[in-house]
Amino acid sequence: MPERFDTVLRDYRRRAGLTQEELADRAGLSARTIRALERGQNRVPRVASVREVAKALGLGTDDRQRLLATASADVPEGASGQYLPYDIPDFIGRTDEVTRLADLLGGGMSAVVVSAIDGMAGVGKTSLAVHAAHLVADRFPDGQFYCDLHGFTPGHAPTAPKAALEELLRMAGVDGARIPHSLPERSALWRTTLSGRRALVVLDNAADAEQVRQLMPGSASCAVLVTSRRRLLALEGAVPLSLDVLTEADACALVIRIAGRSRVGDAPGAVAEIAKLCGYLPLAIRMAAARLAHRPAWTADDLVTELRVGSRRTGGSGNGHAVRTAFALSYARLGPDLQRLFRLLGLHPGADLDAYAAAALAGTDEATARQGLEELVDVHLLEQYVPHRYQLHDLVRRHTQEVLRETEPPARQDEAELRLLDYYLSTALDARRVVAPGQRLLAFDIDRPPVDVPDVRVRDSALDWYEAEHANLVALITSAAARGRAEHVWRYAHVLQHFFDIRGRTLDWVDTHELALVAAESLDRRPARAEILTSLAIACWYAGRHEDAFSRGLEALALCREIGDPWGEAVLLTNFGIAQGAMGENEEAIDLHQQALALYADLDAPWGEALSLTSLGAVYARLGRTAEALDHHRRALDRYRGLGDPWGEALTLTNIGTGYRQLGRFGEAVRHHARALSLSRRTGDRRAESEILNDLGDTYRATGRHRASRRRHQRALNIARAIDSSPQIVRAHQGLAHALAEDDPDAARDHAKRAIAIRRELTAPETAELVAWLDALANAPWR
Repeated sequence: MPERFDTVLRDYRRRAGLTQEELADRAGLSARTIRALERGQNRVPRVASVREVAKALGLGTDDRQRLLATASADVPEGASGQYLPYDIPDFIGRTDEVTRLADLLGGGMSAVVVSAIDGMAGVGKTSLAVHAAHLVADRFPDGQFYCDLHGFTPGHAPTAPKAALEELLRMAGVDGARIPHSLPERSALWRTTLSGRRALVVLDNAADAEQVRQLMPGSASCAVLVTSRRRLLALEGAVPLSLDVLTEADACALVIRIAGRSRVGDAPGAVAEIAKLCGYLPLAIRMAAARLAHRPAWTADDLVTELRVGSRRTGGSGNGHAVRTAFALSYARLGPDLQRLFRLLGLHPGADLDAYAAAALAGTDEATARQGLEELVDVHLLEQYVPHRYQLHDLVRRHTQEVLRETEPPARQDEAELRLLDYYLSTALDARRVVAPGQRLLAFDIDRPPVDVPDVRVRDSALDWYEAEHANLVALITSAAARGRAEHVWRYAHVLQHFFDIRGRTLDWVDTHELALVAAESLDRRPARAEILTSLAIACWYAGRHEDAFSRGLEALALCREIGDPWGEAVLLTNFGIAQGAMGENEEAIDLHQQALALYADLDAPWGEALSLTSLGAVYARLGRTAEALDHHRRALDRYRGLGDPWGEALTLTNIGTGYRQLGRFGEAVRHHARALSLSRRTGDRRAESEILNDLGDTYRATGRHRASRRRHQRALNIARAIDSSPQIVRAHQGLAHALAEDDPDAARDHAKRAIAIRRELTAPETAELVAWLDALANAPWR
């Protein structure tokens, strides 16, 4: 059996005596990247990254070659990582249920096996599902997947099926660029991806059957475990399994396992009473027994007394009351600092967080916060399903928020929220400066600078941080808007605009900027309003809302001229020039770009000059003025390289490649496109990647290499669909229509018709020549 890269890497790291974080620091990578490599999530590790890792490990020639060889070894088709959360080492009881699940999942399957586990909060649904999944994991060697659907998470909307499918497809090894935009297409791709594969899918905390229906695989080789507080009677083909509380025997065994036999083994009566007072609920038992385990001076009878007193104090009855009592006891026995950290976690609007965010909430350093979080994990008040990410059980989150309201003065809650907002904003700002050097950012102060921040000084680390925190960042903007924190809303949107752009998060871009526009208007921040309008116009253009794009852009242009903002005016003139060029109004585009270039020159703004120069070059190329086009692109390239801006360099290199194609210098054209493609992938700019792939496809077609052309246009189409980029979708369909014209006329016509349909769906004025050309292409008698 060939060696696995993740295993070899882990072995070398441990021999070197390095933690994942230390290796990441030495290699100039993010710790997230190292963790992904060691978990086998990066199926084809980048050679450059592997070389940096080898250098950081101090490997000799033979060992370095071994690491590189395992990194580049062929990956078996359908291989994927294991994404199950940690199994609970002290899982107790549920023997009948575990046996039933194991038999169900291990039997001869003629259809997809679906088991729907339902039960009250805290009864142990997730623990059972994950434990059973680990027990049968070897029966599903092609992947074990886990997705939290947040059906009942306080303060968190249930995960939309579309978003859940994106997460699952990425786990299954599907390149993000291949993930389509629509829910039906994603669902179909999910079924296709798992077809014939022996895969297990755990869908945790489902709101209802409708949420999970589109997530079902279509292959009988797959199995699904679903958990929910509701009985999913409407889920077709599901085998129900309703969980009750633990039996008395199992509950007592769990008390002994958590507290320690040496502490309670000689007090069976007290153990039984502890289990009863906890309502036989695993969550309540874990919290209560953990207190005994961490109190050497206590006896089991002491814990019984505490639980009885706590029960009278909290009032009520039933299982929910048992959890409340156990929670109150666990919370009461925390030290003051840990109590404060714990209740402040209830202010975080996202689904999970790391130690840096916790440190910001508490106003402390990262090391102290991490220690506190680990202590909370130890006493079962906090969950950790992946390394260094922490989350609250839904019930615990609700109790935490209740305690927060009761004990933390509103002014202190506000201060903690503002520290959290400033931490994320400060880190996002640092990451933006690394990823997009030279671009203008409006000046503002971070009022509460965080004590500690993650290292985002390297582009990969900055992008990794953004991807890890993307959902939290959007949640923070939404929460800040609801709380009336207008300053933070527009600042967040402004800083995150570039990330939304290059990662193709167009819907989030539009949604957050519409909130930001309201915020800027409420503050009468005219420069901020102009900036947000400018960005919103671009987002609307990418979303195919062209009338809105022009309306927002014209409003921004008038405002920039009113307040005397020549930079903003130049950006808008450039954007209008690009739009006019895309619609075939080339002379108008040239005039707009020249106006922008003059403004940038007056401002001594090389980034803006470079953008105007390469945009002008693109128009000249369309007009056949190739020499002028190449001259402008080369001047732009010098400026981008001087700024150290790989995004702009990639854009300009592919434009130069287009110029060489027009001159018939195809070898040079392909080389420039290839260099541009490499840069765009390094920067994580999916929008640029789709554009460059279309350029490369056009160049291959010009050389007669139609198969190579088809591959590039198809990949461009996959990316453009994933990020909902209408211009590149149209280009890809056009390219495929040309490339398929001789070999598959029917497919060529289909692509041509799709391009026409998309153009006609857009609200921008159409280019009659383009539509006429596509009509002719669609009806061409190629046979």
